[in-house]
Amino acid sequence: MHTLTRSASLTDYEHVARSVGLDPFRMLRMARLPDTVFDDPNLMISADSVGWLLEESARLSTQEAFGLLLAETRSLANLGVLALVLREEPTLRAAMQSGVRYARLHNAGVQLRLDDAGDVVLLHVGANMQGGHGVWRQTIEMSTGILLRMFRALSGDTFRPVRVTFTHERPASLDVHHRVLGTAIEFSQECNAIVCRGRDLDLPIPAADPRLNLEVKRWLDMQLANLHDEPTQRTRQIVRMLLPSGLCSVDQVAQHLGMHRRTLNRHLAAEGESVTTIINAVRAELAEEYLANSKRRLYEVAELLGFSSAADFSRWFRGQFGKTPSDWAAQYRESKAAAEPISHT
Repeated sequence: MHTLTRSASLTDYEHVARSVGLDPFRMLRMARLPDTVFDDPNLMISADSVGWLLEESARLSTQEAFGLLLAETRSLANLGVLALVLREEPTLRAAMQSGVRYARLHNAGVQLRLDDAGDVVLLHVGANMQGGHGVWRQTIEMSTGILLRMFRALSGDTFRPVRVTFTHERPASLDVHHRVLGTAIEFSQECNAIVCRGRDLDLPIPAADPRLNLEVKRWLDMQLANLHDEPTQRTRQIVRMLLPSGLCSVDQVAQHLGMHRRTLNRHLAAEGESVTTIINAVRAELAEEYLANSKRRLYEVAELLGFSSAADFSRWFRGQFGKTPSDWAAQYRESKAAAEPISHT
């Protein structure tokens, strides 16, 4: 079952691809996406294919900020009906909360989570895709850029985050990043997030209409009710959230999903899964991401994946990948260097 996104997620792809020397229609064919994605913004397409397309476009063009180039021209209108509910919320905080709730109706390949501690608020941005790619840097950066543009538009261009953090490494050039995201950007961090001051989110959204807001929410809630989430998908989301806490167990996952562990295991078994297999799969994906895109020490990666020690992580990693984490990282760098396009001058 594919994770889907509106084809609006590829708005301006044709123009940006050509600007960096790519044939956009050839790239679409490689990603197995229809040419009509440029004509109908409401066409539902595979989020995995879109994520692959962005990564491959960045690789072939050597434009590390490809996703941000796409985000740079986005407006509220690109979000479709979701834009209506955001625009009619009374404050930026309420708009963020609605964004988290309804985002998957626009793009189920992106997962948002809000950590609201009052003084400091973190809007986490995650990739929710099943393609086995391991690293979705362009999707994360594009989504972060789009969210920032949306909140600036809603606030009359007054919203400024404290900082933006990414788990991946710093790119060679930050020109596009600074232009789209501002200068307060940190790389090789524990999470992908927009960090805000709580008081900034209490700013009112001008011209918000509460009556229209209620009507739009009623319609969007009906759309959510029509979605049939697979237990596996929801379990994966909870596991990603719980792993860094070191408290990711069957009981904890079941509690967050509001069901008894036996009920959860029964639902997962019907899909040929279990909490244990899902934890291993998510750990494997995150391990690839952390080892490929950051300079974290082994014990830091172990903690983020919920292991009590680096030795425990290394033993688990060898069992999953047949090699040590350092050997895997070295081979990844070698393969990445070999795949880099040759520059002809």
